[in-house]
Amino acid sequence: MTHQRILANVSRDEFVGRDAELQDIVRQASRDGRGLVVLAAPGDGAAELLRQAYDQLFVRRGEPVPIHFAFKRDEESSLEAARRFFQNLLQQYIAYRRVDPSLPNARLSFHDLLELALPGDYELVNGLIEAFERERNGGDQLDLVRFCLNAPQRFSAAGRRVFHLIDLTQMITPTKDQSLVAQEIIAAVNRSNAPFAMTGLRRKMVELIHGTDVGRERNELIRLERLSDDEARKLVEFSARRYQIETNEPTRDLIVQQMNASPLFITGLIQAARESKTPLTSFLNCQRLYVDELMGGHIHRHFSRILDSAAPNSQTKKTLLRVMFEAASGDGHKSSLWAWKKRLGVDAAEFERIVDALHVHELVNSSAAFIEVNADSYVWTDYLSAHYRVEVAGEGRALVVASMLLSSLKRAPQAMARKYRREAALGLGDLISDFNCQSVPASLFHYERFAAVHKGEDAETIDAALDAESDLIRLPQVVHAAGCNAYSSSIPCDGERCAVAHGFEAADYTDENEVVWLTAEIDSKLEANKELTAEWCDRLTNLARECGFERVRLWLVAPEGFSTEACELLNARGAYGSSRQQVELLTARISSAAREEEASQANEYEMVIPMGADTELIAAHTVEQIARRVSFGPEAINQIKTALIEACINAAEHSLSPDRKIYQRFRVENDKLVVTVASRGVVPASLAGRNGQQGDAGNDKDDGRRGWGLKLIQTLMDEVEFERVDDGTQLRMVKYLRR
Repeated sequence: MTHQRILANVSRDEFVGRDAELQDIVRQASRDGRGLVVLAAPGDGAAELLRQAYDQLFVRRGEPVPIHFAFKRDEESSLEAARRFFQNLLQQYIAYRRVDPSLPNARLSFHDLLELALPGDYELVNGLIEAFERERNGGDQLDLVRFCLNAPQRFSAAGRRVFHLIDLTQMITPTKDQSLVAQEIIAAVNRSNAPFAMTGLRRKMVELIHGTDVGRERNELIRLERLSDDEARKLVEFSARRYQIETNEPTRDLIVQQMNASPLFITGLIQAARESKTPLTSFLNCQRLYVDELMGGHIHRHFSRILDSAAPNSQTKKTLLRVMFEAASGDGHKSSLWAWKKRLGVDAAEFERIVDALHVHELVNSSAAFIEVNADSYVWTDYLSAHYRVEVAGEGRALVVASMLLSSLKRAPQAMARKYRREAALGLGDLISDFNCQSVPASLFHYERFAAVHKGEDAETIDAALDAESDLIRLPQVVHAAGCNAYSSSIPCDGERCAVAHGFEAADYTDENEVVWLTAEIDSKLEANKELTAEWCDRLTNLARECGFERVRLWLVAPEGFSTEACELLNARGAYGSSRQQVELLTARISSAAREEEASQANEYEMVIPMGADTELIAAHTVEQIARRVSFGPEAINQIKTALIEACINAAEHSLSPDRKIYQRFRVENDKLVVTVASRGVVPASLAGRNGQQGDAGNDKDDGRRGWGLKLIQTLMDEVEFERVDDGTQLRMVKYLRR
């Protein structure tokens, strides 16, 4: 396919890291009456994503007709925005129908559009333009705005299918009037029952979307993620090639780290290199150009524009710079909302507007009580420091430039070292996020056991021994995981090398089963000694105490494992300790289990039966057919059928189900059949014990019957286990195939 640039700023080949999102938008064009909302962080390339989608749809042809509309950064009246929306719709429709890629960017009058309209479209276009002129001559501005914004419905009524691509990324601090226009456009596109895609800054889009309830339940969300380092490096390479700027591998890596992989800042720096004819072949050249950009180039203009918009008054802006710099310099980078308001000395409405603008641009994070300056971006914190020193503290510009250059040069190797450490990290956060009640060999969490049995063995021998290991640990179901630094600044650890994971044992959502895993990868060239191990145990314990975690599990990972004394310390504290090899083996097992689970979906059957009226016989007939297909013998089939009938009867009698249905799943694996019987409602505590063991029957006749039923099922099947689910329980039964 030919990739022709029409609205896009860069060629398709140079648009990196957004292929999946781009194809999602293109596919959205064929989905009737559905909307796709793309949420993006500032500078993440969302506007270009929509332009790329328009170009691809234009070249692809077919229906519907793509229509792109972007709100302007400069203030526009509601009438100006509505009129431009109306003209965009007509002009891009005609351009698409004429297959003329030059028309979307042309400056055309309504008369020109009529001249260009195809004969089959002339009546529609002429009728719309005449109606527009009547509304304009009528003198009621509000009626004219409504007419323009309702144009999508008129296209729909005329049988013309269009696909709207609406760019709201510049809607940062709109007036009330502008917000209403944006919401009216969103509502009009929704009402037209045509597919659409829209994008905007994630902290503003939620407000705009919730300003209209029309069709909101049909909309799907996409969240643009930060470019990976590899993707951002390609962006540097492509941009440098386009602007004929020489770079090398170390400087490309530095630019990615310095600019936080932001497409906005990366392309701005490369453009500045072209303007100043600066080759980016050394750290010194990169940092000189970077400081120049902070003081007066693209970066300076970007942040100054935001601050000027947020605080037009020069004195208020100075005070704002001071408040933000002092907050950024303090512990936690935050201060109270009340302190900010008092220092700025503006009325409530103006204060709310200022904070909202900073929050939407993600320069600060605002909550009900505190405002935190975003310290994750080198570019923003460097700009804030430089301009506070020049504009507020009154330091000489030459001194500030020199000190900024010196500090950025000293920081460069540190930033690269952090990058290399992250790349070498095991990814504990990702690993622990995949914990979902898997049973794994206990030796993978106890270094002394693993080393005693497996040290020096080859991978195949270790895998076979782990497969045969009977001592297993059942992992929790992790529901949320984040780096330790997201919880406290007292832990000196990269986010990729430590994690806090909240979960539940056995996926049982009760207070007593809630657990928090605290894990950290520690640096040690040899086996970690007792002192280092104790230091990290204390750090994680203090973090748990600081955050109020009640039930915790500590897990330390050292590349070469732990000394004998360190293992004794871990055991005394009830903590786990693993080597890098153990973690790699654990990761492989969890990944393999996930792949097997995915593959088994092709051999999985589900059915739902009503309770009572002997419907369990239908289930028994079904499982008999499945068991025959996988070569179970007659005796085993009868055992499976009897166990299933008993499980269904017990579910019907004791589940207290509100919908009176039994949900069954039959999964065929390599050497076994797994049968799950579930029902909604609460099972009395006395009837379901842990791991499939019946509870105390007491004096209740029904409870005794239940206990007998479970014993019968356990004699018939090889494995029987109760599992709690979101709204009830399920009985999991396994029968192994003995060939």
